[in-house]
Amino acid sequence: MAKKKQQPVEDAVLDDAEPETPEFAVDRRSADLMWLLCCAVITALAIFMRFYGLGMRALHHDEGVNGHFLTTLFRDGVYKYDPANYHGPTLYYIALFFTKIFGLETLPIRWSVAVWGVLIVVLTFYLRRYIGRIGALAAALFLALSPGMVYISRYFIHEIFFVFLGLGLAIAIAFFIEKKKPGPFAIFLIALLLLVCFFPTTLNVASTIAKENVTLFWVIAITIFAVEVAMIALLVKTMLFWEEGRPIYLLISSACVSLMFATKETAFITLGTMLIACICVWVWPRIYGEAKTIGPEFHSSQLSFSNFKEAIGAGSDRILLIVAAAAIFIYIGVLFFSSFFTYPEGVAKAFEAYSIWTKTGSKDHTQNGTWAYLEWGKEIEAPMMLMAAIGTGFAFFRPRSKFAMFVGLWGFGLLAAYTLIPYKTPWLAISFLMPMCIAAGWAVEEFMALAVAPARYLGIILSILAVGVTAYQSYDLNFVRYDDEDTAYVYAHTKREFLELVDKIYFYGDKSGLGKQAKIQIVTPDYWPLVWYLKDYPNALFHGRIVNAEKAEMIIAKTPDQDSDVMRRYASEYELVGTYGLRPGVDLNLLIRKDLADQ
Repeated sequence: MAKKKQQPVEDAVLDDAEPETPEFAVDRRSADLMWLLCCAVITALAIFMRFYGLGMRALHHDEGVNGHFLTTLFRDGVYKYDPANYHGPTLYYIALFFTKIFGLETLPIRWSVAVWGVLIVVLTFYLRRYIGRIGALAAALFLALSPGMVYISRYFIHEIFFVFLGLGLAIAIAFFIEKKKPGPFAIFLIALLLLVCFFPTTLNVASTIAKENVTLFWVIAITIFAVEVAMIALLVKTMLFWEEGRPIYLLISSACVSLMFATKETAFITLGTMLIACICVWVWPRIYGEAKTIGPEFHSSQLSFSNFKEAIGAGSDRILLIVAAAAIFIYIGVLFFSSFFTYPEGVAKAFEAYSIWTKTGSKDHTQNGTWAYLEWGKEIEAPMMLMAAIGTGFAFFRPRSKFAMFVGLWGFGLLAAYTLIPYKTPWLAISFLMPMCIAAGWAVEEFMALAVAPARYLGIILSILAVGVTAYQSYDLNFVRYDDEDTAYVYAHTKREFLELVDKIYFYGDKSGLGKQAKIQIVTPDYWPLVWYLKDYPNALFHGRIVNAEKAEMIIAKTPDQDSDVMRRYASEYELVGTYGLRPGVDLNLLIRKDLADQ
């Protein structure tokens, strides 16, 4: 009998164990079409939740700082990693790609993050092998709707890409253990990774040569890019000849780990928790007898340390694969921390980050209390977290999937780890929300599989209610109360009225006849993210203290802290336009020269 040709993983996930009768083939095609339709609907929902109205929310303080670093990289081609400032360099280089194409504006920088939020949902569909069709769809739906996952996906900060890498790592390792041949998505991912490594250099070289000549810039950039694409295509083709391309998954895993460290210093917490979860899954069958006989239904029997060791190979193949994975890990880390070999000091500073983070982790943002994550979760993620707890319970005491055990421990393990660390901010929560959403999806899968009808129906009703409440909470947080400090995830966020201040600045700049050349004295010590909104105003001077007006068209001061000084220094020549909230406890006054005041 001829040996069945092994399918790429994207096709293999559709493969079931039943014999290929004509009736079964028809049913399977119908089921596969329904699966693809559900995937498309959930993906469309994820896109809508993350991309719709991205400009309605003013930039957060941290987004403004990140935008400032990006502006320097965009305009001067310079980024120097500083371990004391806002995490790793990946965010800026990813955003550089978007801004070079779409412009240095608010929407493109947020697109550069939102896309990873959507891809997290898409990646979840590949868990079908390990948590079933219904489980994967339910997990993807929870991820698409999770208030926290959506809210942080709409921020220009590091966390979403970091979480994407964690999920990508888990899936890549699982596929590597199963010795799966890479399908189109895996090949695209490794090619994209290589392009990401080279593309910023393409832009910088083109900018250096072309200077202000836009046409020449694009001619040079496209030429260099075409050469790089050809080289990458050749390299990927060569990789596919090596063990039919199966090592690609380990190389992707290595790249994910390296990029995690190049994104956030908390990588060691996530990776440590994932490793501990793997060990616990290995130990559990030795404690709970029923876990020894997990069947092949969800491919869990293949996810073992022995199969991982076998997948690495033996002899020279093992050495070559380990060396290649180590080389990718080191190269990517050095590439980003050295700012694409333009700032070698950044590599050494990458190690300094951990001593700095150890100090900030025990001193900064500690006012929220030990149980902050549970309190925030109880307020706005309770349905999903309840489902995740049920799913984790199913995974261990009704054992059918090692992967379900793993994600349950991963999610609740990270919750425990971040609870123990005094540093508490809402955006850290998504590191454990993502695996919890997958565990919640497993709960739905298990509810559907219950043999007792009343229990099954009760589980289905609970699942529907959980999705419904989660959807409402996500809408309310992301499109209605996105700057309400009484809501979880809203953390010292810029008030929506701040955008009115920005519009007034633009208006009076135009009214003065100077436009973006208008002189603006920013004397308030609290001004982020105003730096981002005035990045095109070269005469916007951020002093942070009271200075002479020097005939500036506008002055921005803090009230009431600076009111007496403002009255003494500026009242004779300037008029108050209005007071605008920046963030809780910080209000700003906009003053304009009296000759520009509305008559």
